[in-house]
Amino acid sequence: MIRKCVPALAALLLASGCGDGSSHDRSTAEESPSADVSASASDTASGTPNVDGSSSDPTPTTQEPVEETPTEESATSDTPDSWSGSDARDDDQPAEDGSQDCGSLAGSGTFTDPLQLGVVDGLVTARDCAPLTSGSPFNVRYFSFTLPGTPGTNAHAGASFTLTQDALGPVYPAIVQPNGWVLKHSLGSGYWTGTEPDFTGRYQKISDLAPGTYILRTEKLDSPLHSLSTPSYDVVVDADGS
Repeated sequence: MIRKCVPALAALLLASGCGDGSSHDRSTAEESPSADVSASASDTASGTPNVDGSSSDPTPTTQEPVEETPTEESATSDTPDSWSGSDARDDDQPAEDGSQDCGSLAGSGTFTDPLQLGVVDGLVTARDCAPLTSGSPFNVRYFSFTLPGTPGTNAHAGASFTLTQDALGPVYPAIVQPNGWVLKHSLGSGYWTGTEPDFTGRYQKISDLAPGTYILRTEKLDSPLHSLSTPSYDVVVDADGS
């Protein structure tokens, strides 16, 4: 009887031991996937900044070659002085009536380097001077002339022009001494020729000037809203005025 019970007891103990081991293995096996998932999630999270970082790098490089340097085309604002009518005429030498092409005059047209009309003892005309445009530096152009003696009663200096729909701004003259002192202002003195609004010129009387060298300043005073440009114009200095 005892022999029959011993094998049964051993089998019972063995069965209970195997059952504990299998339940432990199942629990550890069930926990392992969560560890793998968390590990993979951490890898994915750590990889996200690298993706963002790599995608943010090309953005500045594609924006770096900003081709705004051609805005240096603003240098084409030199056009008004380069025009000067010199290409339209071949007769750069003074004519018998004392007229010459504006583009043939020595000087650049600034106050310190005015265009040279030379000694004027009669009528001198500089033909076809470039239009004056709104803004600096082409809203002003300077001419130098010398009176060798006392001017005539009707002596005058100024600008002759023809206004058009595209160039409604008149040219205003002023008389300035070489030291910068303004003797006759553009608006304070002077007179028009022609009838309003179709003026054909504006001049300053120079009959009261003493012999010497003077500067004729021609300028555009109208706002860009009225006219962006004056027409081309002739500079006229008549020391005789007869």
